[in-house]
Amino acid sequence: MSPGADVVDAAVVVAWGRGGVRALAAARESLDRVNVFPVADADTGTNMYLTLVDAVRALPGGDAAGAAEAGAAGGAGDLLVRLARGALVGARGNSGVILSEYLRGIALALAEHRTVTGAALAAGLERAARTARGAVARPAPGTILTAADAAARAAATASEGPGASSPAVVAAAARDAARAAALRSTGELDVLARAQVLDAGALGLVLVLGALVAALDARVAGNDPSAAASAPGSAPGAPDDAAPAGAGVSEVLGMMAGMVPVPGSPGDAGAGPRSRHEGGEFEVMYVVDVPVGGAEHPAGVAVGDPAEPLRAELARIGDSVVVVGGPGDDGSGLWQAHVHTDDPMAAVAVGRATLATLRSARDGHEVRVPSTAGADVALRQVRVRHLPGPHEPGHAPDAPAAGAHDARTGASAVADTPGVVAVTTAPALVADLARAGAVVLLREAPGSLDLTALHRVAVDARASHVALLPGADLREDDVDSLRATLRDDGVETLEVLPAVTDLHVAVALAAAQLVEPGGAQRLEAARSALDAARWARLDTAGVPAPALAQRLTDLLGPIRVLLGALVTVLADDDVPGAALDALAAHATGDGAEVVVLRSGRDGGVVTLAVEGPEAAADDIEVTVGAEG
Repeated sequence: MSPGADVVDAAVVVAWGRGGVRALAAARESLDRVNVFPVADADTGTNMYLTLVDAVRALPGGDAAGAAEAGAAGGAGDLLVRLARGALVGARGNSGVILSEYLRGIALALAEHRTVTGAALAAGLERAARTARGAVARPAPGTILTAADAAARAAATASEGPGASSPAVVAAAARDAARAAALRSTGELDVLARAQVLDAGALGLVLVLGALVAALDARVAGNDPSAAASAPGSAPGAPDDAAPAGAGVSEVLGMMAGMVPVPGSPGDAGAGPRSRHEGGEFEVMYVVDVPVGGAEHPAGVAVGDPAEPLRAELARIGDSVVVVGGPGDDGSGLWQAHVHTDDPMAAVAVGRATLATLRSARDGHEVRVPSTAGADVALRQVRVRHLPGPHEPGHAPDAPAAGAHDARTGASAVADTPGVVAVTTAPALVADLARAGAVVLLREAPGSLDLTALHRVAVDARASHVALLPGADLREDDVDSLRATLRDDGVETLEVLPAVTDLHVAVALAAAQLVEPGGAQRLEAARSALDAARWARLDTAGVPAPALAQRLTDLLGPIRVLLGALVTVLADDDVPGAALDALAAHATGDGAEVVVLRSGRDGGVVTLAVEGPEAAADDIEVTVGAEG
């Protein structure tokens, strides 16, 4: 494309994405501080930043060569589709999910365009506003959705006036309208008025649109917009010191100057996750994935769109519901779901029911699909985190972000508080692990760990030092790979603790909770508990019920339960309660304290941990069959 041409081409898309990352990186801490809606969890800026980072990483390259490659492949439309998919898979939090759907709306409107005119851009921004609003179960005024609507209306007007063919004129009108809407937000939403802040999501959208204006201005000025989009040695999607933060950042920061939210009482709106606007103790997110059909799945078998029923069912059990994504033309489909709820496993159950519907739809297609059809339809990246209340650690919108700001990555590290990631296959443990301060990754079944999902939850721990409780064996080369990629996202230290079962994970976090929260002492307590405990495992499948109680009590012998010990039992749901009662009575008779946990999954495995005086022996694992 010749210098000075006023169109959105591949190079402009690259520059827009990377400029948006730089702008959000520069403003993320300030946006986090004014974040009071839908819950005051101080992460809107961070969530939008991380979402856009993953979006830009989906592009073929952040330099002129990458833009040329994209131009040859399909131009601006092709890159917008890649950008939207990267954002969809990498979306974080309510604001990040909405941003991903906004980008998806633009991509849906402009996918076939090699270059984008002003009129086409206005149509794309209108589609973006419409799809973003449609993804939210209960839209509220004065938010990012309001700013998107205002931007779309202004873009449409600009596309019909003088300079109608100019996307630079259209983009500038959209940005200015979004900015005006953000300035009005305090008067449109009660929770913002009480805190005397502007909506953080709306301000984030102003920055994203401002980055588009800057990229187009560079094009019109005759510069290569992609040349300033990256610097040598910078990670894909990461900001760098050599490039400016982006036009409009200082203005948006000025709009927020002096705005310091004051946490209200637990009953006040905006005071935390228990506010009357948005309820729910936990944030739950997951991806519903229907890959392109292969040998077992004719690629032309279309899947339905479960977004609306998924949205409705999640709204029944929680708030702050956003479901984004959609079916593809090739039999694929990808959705991202977000909800705040008091019952995280109810939210997961809604996702599983959606999977069952999708599998049934494939199996019932007129082109008969084998009985294994739908096995590739998956619920992936199931993440759960506890939403801190106004007096809990992590809820500090009225204080500067702790720790140093990494100018290269935009990451804000919490200097003295390691982050914790817990991986489990035990649904019944999820809520307590999250309450203990971990970002929880729920795996559907044992097997190889998903390194992409691990990377994501490690970044979501929001710390430069992250401790991982993997709940399984993790290969050293996988750990090395994770460490290398996480450094690009500000995680300087990834420590993998020897927690190889669900019970290891539970014991470590239970010990950490006994220590004053917020310090490295909690991590040391977890390490000590794992080092001191002795473990035993019994697979009770096929063991006759009358013999099971004796088998379980015999299991305690080798690991020496003495006076003062703590015995923790994790049992699958098929293990009879009477046998567990007998086990607890036996251990209590030896002077131990006993805690019995259910895994929340089908099966007959029982895992024991003994902590305390002289709990000394090698870990043991016993598998007992029907004849055993």
